[in-house]
Amino acid sequence: MKDSTVDPDSGTDGDLRSLTEISPKEIFGELRRGVLGQDAALRFVAVAIFKHVTGKVPGNLLLIGNSGTGKTTIMNNIQRLYHDVPEYRPFRAMTIINANLLVDSDRMEFRPDRLLTAAEQRARAILGPRATAEELKAAMERATVCIDEVDKMSSVVAGKPNAIGVVLQQGLLTLMEGEKVAYRTHAVVDGEEREITLDVDTRGMMFICGGAFEGLYDQVYLRVTRPGSGEKLKSHAIRTADGDVRIEQRFSLGDFLRDEDLFTYGMVPQFLARFDNIVLLQDLSVEVLKEILIRSVDSPFVRSRRYFEVLNISLEIDDLAASLIAEKAEKHTRTGARALRTIFGKIINRLEFDPWRYEGLEETGEGQYRLVVSADLVRRRLGLDAAR
Repeated sequence: MKDSTVDPDSGTDGDLRSLTEISPKEIFGELRRGVLGQDAALRFVAVAIFKHVTGKVPGNLLLIGNSGTGKTTIMNNIQRLYHDVPEYRPFRAMTIINANLLVDSDRMEFRPDRLLTAAEQRARAILGPRATAEELKAAMERATVCIDEVDKMSSVVAGKPNAIGVVLQQGLLTLMEGEKVAYRTHAVVDGEEREITLDVDTRGMMFICGGAFEGLYDQVYLRVTRPGSGEKLKSHAIRTADGDVRIEQRFSLGDFLRDEDLFTYGMVPQFLARFDNIVLLQDLSVEVLKEILIRSVDSPFVRSRRYFEVLNISLEIDDLAASLIAEKAEKHTRTGARALRTIFGKIINRLEFDPWRYEGLEETGEGQYRLVVSADLVRRRLGLDAAR
């Protein structure tokens, strides 16, 4: 399929499909290739992208999830989707920016120019150095803007009003409602590079805001477990990697979150109203963490396997060992998949330092070797009881 410029209104050019032909289900399938364990969230994201590229209605999203549950991974995979699907070429000006960069704390002023600068830089990377004013404006007005750590700009911090948070939320609210922002830049006009002012209309942008909202978990947990609340935690039967079964009470924010909880946290009601959906990312299960460890391209196991290839050593991991590591990581709900890096590092560091002294290293012939991360090795390194 050729990769050519697409008219975003018709969505067609030669053999490219109309944008309406690329269904949310197909978008979901593409995103799911790079995001594990968040199918429910990806369905919302797929619909939001469809709304954005067809220009029918806004598809702004607020993603709430513990660190390591996949907010940044979702954002990166939206960018990959725009790059991989030829029909989405006009929408490739996507940028990810930290929320605190959008406020001048000294002057208590919202800085939309910083957001537009980030979008412009991405647009120029796609359009090339000779981009015209019309091309820049069109690319920026179709941008997807991902704003990370928006929860750090709450209007309430430690029980006290936070003016910077109010400024940020009010500023973003205005942009999401649709505003024409005068933006100074330079572009090719009549064949010459000139300083220009673009009136950038933000109505066609898609805004995806994300944050861990760490205090929100504790806030809702205390509300639910308070005597007389009328609510109680759910009990779950948990089967361990070694086959034991135990009953645990577990708190899931998605079971109890109300809009009022976000208001109490410090999110302005008018700001929240601008989002098409508020999406809670799930804490990652043992099964998902195990899959991430084994298959994700940036997992610590996969990176270590590439390291050992330099030494002509094939690194493998047995199924129970992977389950034990995932089970250990699952207990760290506030760090999610990031816990895999720390836990696997404790196991593999000595082997990376000097694999030749490891008794489990096998020579397979012609200068090649095989090293298996076994369940016994995992238990020893992590101090687990081999006898259960």
